[in-house]
Amino acid sequence: MKTPAVIKLVTAGAKDRKQFVAGSAVALIAAAFLLMLPGFAGHATISLFSRIFILAVFGMSYDILRGFTGVINLGHAVFFGSGTYLAGILFLRLDPTPGTLLLAVIVTVVYCSAAAFIMGKIAFRGGGVIACAMITLALGEIVRHLAETWRDVTMGADGLTFPIPYMFRDRLLFYYYALLFLILMVIVLRRFVLSPTGRVLLAIRENEQRAIFLGYNTTTYKMISLQVGGISAGLSGVMFALLTRFANTELLTIQQTLNALLVTIVGGTGTLYGAIVGTAFVQLIQHYLLTLRDVHPVFTRWLLFFGSIYILVVLYMPAGIVGAYRQLADLLSSRNKKKIA
Repeated sequence: MKTPAVIKLVTAGAKDRKQFVAGSAVALIAAAFLLMLPGFAGHATISLFSRIFILAVFGMSYDILRGFTGVINLGHAVFFGSGTYLAGILFLRLDPTPGTLLLAVIVTVVYCSAAAFIMGKIAFRGGGVIACAMITLALGEIVRHLAETWRDVTMGADGLTFPIPYMFRDRLLFYYYALLFLILMVIVLRRFVLSPTGRVLLAIRENEQRAIFLGYNTTTYKMISLQVGGISAGLSGVMFALLTRFANTELLTIQQTLNALLVTIVGGTGTLYGAIVGTAFVQLIQHYLLTLRDVHPVFTRWLLFFGSIYILVVLYMPAGIVGAYRQLADLLSSRNKKKIA
């Protein structure tokens, strides 16, 4: 005869297997759709989805900090914008070859790692969440101001136009590069959040004092989180450079950071996949509203409509789209169990 503990263990295992199977099925369907999309979509749609893939990685990099660690970094755009600038500058100063792209990736990783270390050393000095947010905001503005004034290198607010390697100039081929980049980053970041380090980050998010009492150096773990988030954002910035072939100081502003915060809230913070869903939702809604400008002049104020949609999502789905889906799945599962009992 099975004990209650054994029954509970078997039930939990069955639930995990069902979630794995369901998640795998959704992933396979999504992958099949995305692989076939270029076959029936136009160039504008292909470019839009390439943009979604890249910005989704930027959103996931912010979710590592906000959703899994509980850190509010208002200067996170520093990493994303710097990745775009570094790639553009190297493509201009050197020949735009795959070798130069590899160099841009290496330089971006080193730069973002160093920038995250400096930012963390200043922001994580025990001032709390609000102090960290204000310090990172100030640091981000310093970097943006330096980029605007260093016109010999960055061209300031006018922006920097640059060539890219030949193999990335075809929009259809780049679509698959961007999709592969998203898949690889999902695998890497998912393994990170499921690792023992990721579990400690969740403990810090829930109750940092308790984590300290358990013997964890929370500052060190927050530095690791900032390193991972910063490098991921920098790499997405390099890919963004290949997509747009242009960089300006708008990529370093707080608005860019707030865009990442927006997509994680809409999709669901602390879910990782929420950043992908949120980015797709935001970009598709924005694109659709912009296409309606010819229908009526009111749609030129698309931000008003988008703001209303955002408010509705926050009010009626505070856990985000992915969070609401999980809550609904748990509710249906509990009802089925009651019927069986």
